[in-house]
Amino acid sequence: MSAPWAELDDRGLRLYTRLHRMLLRLAGQLPDELISRARALLAEGDLARLPDAVTIAAAEGGVPLMAAEVELLREVFTALGLDGEPAAAGEVTLTTTTPGTGHTFSPDSATPPRVPAGIDLSGGVPNELEDDLFDLTDQLVVDALSERPGVVAVRRAWCDDSPQPRRVFLVEVDPGVPAWEAALEGQTEAEQLGENDPRVEVYWSGDDLPPYHRAAIEAAALLWRR
Repeated sequence: MSAPWAELDDRGLRLYTRLHRMLLRLAGQLPDELISRARALLAEGDLARLPDAVTIAAAEGGVPLMAAEVELLREVFTALGLDGEPAAAGEVTLTTTTPGTGHTFSPDSATPPRVPAGIDLSGGVPNELEDDLFDLTDQLVVDALSERPGVVAVRRAWCDDSPQPRRVFLVEVDPGVPAWEAALEGQTEAEQLGENDPRVEVYWSGDDLPPYHRAAIEAAALLWRR
């Protein structure tokens, strides 16, 4: 299971896909640091540390997991031939639903927003707002992800976090594309310009997304599309 995604067999690809979807569902619930680190572990094939990281954070933070997610994390241990089960797995609260996170989103970082939700900037940004609506971090992420096969669109919203808003990239990819690889590349690009624990949410076209992502996409500015 530590092989690059291209070398995974069908079982491995299913495992990676389920883990990626689990991390998508937990975005906005678990800390950004945990989510970005877990996505990096997944993309780098370092699965041995991922289950403990998720179950400990969920137990300590009081964030419920679905029963199928706890079993998935146990399955990682089995697939890797590890003894026991993920730390704190028995202490995690279980749920059958994905709650809204209470976050609100905007197409830009100003309050109130200067442009409408869902604005299409893929054809260019108004000159008077260029530096505010599309900066170098946005450019680096778009340049990197738009070159990846299977990427459909790149959006960016601003989340209402305190003490200041934080950007969230929303990246749509074709079904079957290794979304975890695109997430890591987006994170790496954003980190180059000082973005701590970047929020790079990569999802497959047609996915039934959690409330967090649906709200973000509705507000987000479209930066690029295929």
